[in-house]
Amino acid sequence: MRVPENYRLPDSYNVVVCDNCGFVYADTAASMEDLDWYYSNFNFYGDDSKDDNSLRFEMVEEFLLKYITKESVMLEIGAGNGRFEVALKQHGYSNITGADPSEESVRRLRETGIEAYVASIYSEVAPEETEKYDCIFLFEVAEHLLIPGKGMDNVAKMLKKNGVFMISVPDYSEIEDDMSSIPNHFNLEHINYFSAKSLDYLMALHGMERIAQKHDAIDLIQVYRKADQTVLPEKDTATKNAVCSYFRRQEERAERIKSVIETLKKEKTELVIWGTGSYVMSLLATTNLSQCNIKGFVDNNKIKQGMEIYGYTVYSPEYLEDQHCTVLICSMLYGERIREQLEEMHTENEVVLL
Repeated sequence: MRVPENYRLPDSYNVVVCDNCGFVYADTAASMEDLDWYYSNFNFYGDDSKDDNSLRFEMVEEFLLKYITKESVMLEIGAGNGRFEVALKQHGYSNITGADPSEESVRRLRETGIEAYVASIYSEVAPEETEKYDCIFLFEVAEHLLIPGKGMDNVAKMLKKNGVFMISVPDYSEIEDDMSSIPNHFNLEHINYFSAKSLDYLMALHGMERIAQKHDAIDLIQVYRKADQTVLPEKDTATKNAVCSYFRRQEERAERIKSVIETLKKEKTELVIWGTGSYVMSLLATTNLSQCNIKGFVDNNKIKQGMEIYGYTVYSPEYLEDQHCTVLICSMLYGERIREQLEEMHTENEVVLL
């Protein structure tokens, strides 16, 4: 990837597999300090534009009904925009706290009446937090952790003896048939490429055993409880095979995208690129996108608006209302939603969705 210099993150890494357990992960040169800088300054999960209150609640509702009560003491680590906490309160769960390393996210949580504090999964567990919680949630966080073992150790410390831990991650053993672009799964942020088996292995190392599971495409949710004895699962071989197959299948997709970009370059099409994340960084490193006639970037993330990347300004979507250009949508997860947003804006710009 062509990573902006001020992000402080490496522009490449090796994908490796553990000989002992089969766990697949990124052997990145990034340090904890580098990642903290990046998340504090350039990516913000308190953004409230990407989902609604109900989605995550519906995802785990059956587990909530089975394993906890309305009075259970609950904590979400990495609470982000706090929509899950809001949904819990709307459904009668009264004792929920959110923790997030972002002061902005915590401020927004408190504004909605949710108890919240600034902390990460690595923060030292205070005495009053030890064995405090009936349930801890960790959604779409574990794949980002440079030292997942330290984080799971803290989770185990904070859980009550019979408490439950609900965790969601992408299941990389299931990505072989997923034709999302490589940066969607192998980007600046995803470090751990879990499967159900490797997640079980990690939890067993920290005294927890799985009691429930739910799959939705490649989205994996697993529920754990502390156990007096745990058994390490056998080696995971499926994830390595799935990842290797995925890389092979992506080669054909990459050639198609290179062809589209070559045409835009040849015709000197005036481009405004919608998207500033890992997808763009990958295209800039692996295609001739940087040689195209780029006028600027657009992003819905207000924190990025007004910044400069690669010598170009990042604008809000309103910038496009006065432009006559081609909008190149480079968003891995929200491309169709952005296209709909452009249609609602009624601009006269051409749209190309990669």
